[in-house]
Amino acid sequence: MQLGAHVSAAGGPQNAPERGREIGCDCIQIFTRNQRQWRVKPISDEEATAFRANREACGIGAVMSHASYLLNLGTTDPEKFAKTYDAFEQELLRCHKLGVELLNFHPGAHVGKGVETGIQQIAHALNEICRAHPDKTDVCLVLENVAGQGTTLGRSFEELRAILDLLESPERFGVCVDTAHAFAAGYPIHTEAGWEKTWSEFDRILGLDRLVALHLNDSKVPFDSRKDRHALIGRGEIGAEAFRRAVTDPRTRHLPMFLETPAGPEGWAREIVWLRQAAAGEAAPLPEIEDAGVNL
Repeated sequence: MQLGAHVSAAGGPQNAPERGREIGCDCIQIFTRNQRQWRVKPISDEEATAFRANREACGIGAVMSHASYLLNLGTTDPEKFAKTYDAFEQELLRCHKLGVELLNFHPGAHVGKGVETGIQQIAHALNEICRAHPDKTDVCLVLENVAGQGTTLGRSFEELRAILDLLESPERFGVCVDTAHAFAAGYPIHTEAGWEKTWSEFDRILGLDRLVALHLNDSKVPFDSRKDRHALIGRGEIGAEAFRRAVTDPRTRHLPMFLETPAGPEGWAREIVWLRQAAAGEAAPLPEIEDAGVNL
């Protein structure tokens, strides 16, 4: 089992592994770039070498990069698509240079053009990326499920399947399930029966071998609300038992799991301790943590 969080790469990605180690991470998620800007400086050879060395020295297992929120692979606007394609391509190249094996991204939004058009556009973009970089198979491209706000795509396992069905190299892709997004999208993971049903559906529609990571987040908003608002583990609408299941269920416990809760580094350290206790079968109380108000 690998437990971790989204840690800061401020000052360069080479700083992220130590920040992960300081809070007890086995695995880390990072931004390899400023996710609020289109233009970013390239990663230097020195930074890449230092990142790899620091990752090994700190004992960090899986590393996942989260692509910029600016990207929308589902857009049919030529200018916006060109900017998104270029930025996504750079994300892939940056991961390859750093040796980051998982590149997580939100599929995109159809912006009023319809689900079918949006799915086709996302698949078109991903096929073009894979054709342009046939040698970058060391980076798994990871589709993340979404809460379903607005015209975003990837709310349901069926929509993710529809994208994968159009891909020329599906073996290069995985799926990350965000617990808060799944709950907000209508998957009842807060109950034992709902947890079983959710993973049964995932296996039937996508196959459990496609599942490569989890984002562990509770939800500030109610079930099936279609809104993305993360809460501290066990302090939201999902509740603690779903996270006990995540770290004990044989279908999920082997996956790298990344916290994106509004806890901040000190809070994540406490949540990681609690999750380890839950994995060991201990009935530990939830940690007392201040909500930092950050929604990754």
